[in-house]
Amino acid sequence: MKNRKILLSKSGFNLVQVDVLDGNDNVIRVSYEVVDPDEDAIGRFGSLTEAQNFINMLCHLNHLEQDQALP
Repeated sequence: MKNRKILLSKSGFNLVQVDVLDGNDNVIRVSYEVVDPDEDAIGRFGSLTEAQNFINMLCHLNHLEQDQALP
């Protein structure tokens, strides 16, 4: 069983903590996912720092794309 908790929402992306539970509801593994606005996982990470860096990079790239789209 898994518990999912949104830790951060930024520029349409969500950073989600995923706790994998055993039969007694004890956490046996924690991972982090970055999901896009369609709720598809686009990155899975073993550390919160890696996931935060990834979501920050995505937001930075989106910002650059928007700047280039301006006339």
